[in-house]
Amino acid sequence: MPELPDLVHVENKLRQALIGRQVQGARTGDPTVLRLMVPEKFPDLLVGRRFASVDRRGHFTCLGLDGNLTLAINCMLVGKFQLAAPEARTAKATALALALAPRPGKGQGSDAKADAPLELRYVDDQRMGKVYVVASDKLVDVPVLGKLGVDIISDAFTLDLFRKVAKRRRDQVRQFLMDKTALASIGNAYADEILFAAKLHPKTFVSKLPPADIDRLYQAIRDVTFRAIAEIARRDEPVDVKVRDFLSVRGRAGEPCPVCHTTIREVRVGDGDACFCPQCQPATRNLFVDWSKLPGKT
Repeated sequence: MPELPDLVHVENKLRQALIGRQVQGARTGDPTVLRLMVPEKFPDLLVGRRFASVDRRGHFTCLGLDGNLTLAINCMLVGKFQLAAPEARTAKATALALALAPRPGKGQGSDAKADAPLELRYVDDQRMGKVYVVASDKLVDVPVLGKLGVDIISDAFTLDLFRKVAKRRRDQVRQFLMDKTALASIGNAYADEILFAAKLHPKTFVSKLPPADIDRLYQAIRDVTFRAIAEIARRDEPVDVKVRDFLSVRGRAGEPCPVCHTTIREVRVGDGDACFCPQCQPATRNLFVDWSKLPGKT
């Protein structure tokens, strides 16, 4: 799924492309992805409105339209955005497409390409994502969105707050990181990267972490997230390209750790698989498999 660093980049790119543009037409390839939380009918409720804002809230991308309407989009596992010329081939998995007019007063000279007719498409191969059409003052009613925890790149995410939140947890540290009602929002890839940076095994219980480890985990969240945001911005790829090749452990099971060269392992944690280095992130309790005693040093 697009995770927070990806979505910060998407937010910036969509803001540049969409603000001020008017929706001329709308179509859906799968009505189950589209969730109308207003009485008006699709597509008429969107046609004629202009984009007024683009904001990220946790792992949601919120596209604000004039007239108190917002598209709150949760990409889930594989959903992604595309900005395409209207004549470009439409992917079979396109769940929603909005035809957009050029911005007023544009379309000539050096700005012609940027303000040509455009389509915003939401593509989802697994149809797991959701596009909620909701009144802008009712975003709290959107499932999950209304219950998000503190945004991890906001000023509100302080060490003191993190200590208080962590103090109440009794689950494993990776599950804690991915609880979006606590922290908005960390996905599988960056949970692994954060724990690697903090030198914590993914199955360590939060309640067993000493204060120094809690503080180190907080700093790892900030450092890993902001470094990823900067690297993705530097690459400046299109909104449908996911940049992950710079990550240290995620997706690298079986490869040598970049720090100690021990083989990176993959282990089931909750509903997902975690990638970690058994040398840099040693277990603090007896587990079913002791990875540190298996061959794998390269």
